[in-house]
Amino acid sequence: MSFPTIPIQTKRPLPKNCSFSASDWNVLSSFWHPVALSSEVKDKPVGVQLLDALVVLYRTPEGVNAARDVCMHRGAKLSLGSIRDGALVCGFHGFHYNCEGVCVRIPALPTGSPIPNKLRLQTYLCAERYGFVWVCLAEKPRASLPDWPSIENGSGTVAVVPPGTWQSSAARHVENFNDICHVPWVHTGTFGGPETPIEPYDVSVTDTRLSFQADITERVRYTESGAGPTYRQAVYSYELTLPFASSVKVLDPNTSHVYRIYDIASPVSASCIRIFQVVVDESRLTPAEALIDFTMRINAEDAPQVESQSPDQLPLDLRDEIHIPADRMSIEYRRALARLGLGAQAVS
Repeated sequence: MSFPTIPIQTKRPLPKNCSFSASDWNVLSSFWHPVALSSEVKDKPVGVQLLDALVVLYRTPEGVNAARDVCMHRGAKLSLGSIRDGALVCGFHGFHYNCEGVCVRIPALPTGSPIPNKLRLQTYLCAERYGFVWVCLAEKPRASLPDWPSIENGSGTVAVVPPGTWQSSAARHVENFNDICHVPWVHTGTFGGPETPIEPYDVSVTDTRLSFQADITERVRYTESGAGPTYRQAVYSYELTLPFASSVKVLDPNTSHVYRIYDIASPVSASCIRIFQVVVDESRLTPAEALIDFTMRINAEDAPQVESQSPDQLPLDLRDEIHIPADRMSIEYRRALARLGLGAQAVS
């Protein structure tokens, strides 16, 4: 399979103390990443970090906007300011910026005085979908947002999980989410089933997605308190949208009930991520609060293992770690990241 060469649009300066290589930053900055819940960006500016860049989010009548978290006057953080009359106001000297990042008012200037044209923020592409605020640091994104219609089509109970922070690289987390080998060992308190061999499976590979399906013996979720574990066969269908967005559809063949988990690792830095997740229960048998609680318990089992991995960056040279047949998805993911241009020295 040949993969098209997609030109990287962004050539903006690297953030101060950038933890990524220049080539990796230029690749990753050209994709969309979630940075906050939509519900977090209300009547005050919100400061976030993406790929080591400090970003301010602010809501105006036109929607949510994103800009470099620096006032062009004296370099103060705009996230320490406020929203007034539909504008972002710096808390240091009161400079007002509109949805396009243009300074529209300076309180210290006499009425009628011109505002310098250079008083314009460095803005970023910003969008809202799936209950998240997404930002792309490049002038033009390489790809669109993940296509997850089940979150929006009313097919089931939708639960947005509170974001969590992991001391890990995004790719290590993504690989773990799509790994079926660890389930019986790590998830003993949630959905892990008995230790069984994993049958060979095929991975479908396109220029933007990886997917595979496997039959898994899992522990029945949401059993009554005090009841012993019971198990069932389920069909797991994974889909990974490059670079860091994953989903899994869990089908119970006996009842035809479907349970979906959507997961995105947003790179705060090379070694720190925020996890954004949405759960959809198409059976509608479980309340949203229980879906959230169960997902957070799963995360609590995963995080210590992923955070302990060494090196924390996912090796893209396949010779650097040992692989078994059940690692087929992991192998294809590492190859796909290398084809994107990550890990300039990687060998696939």
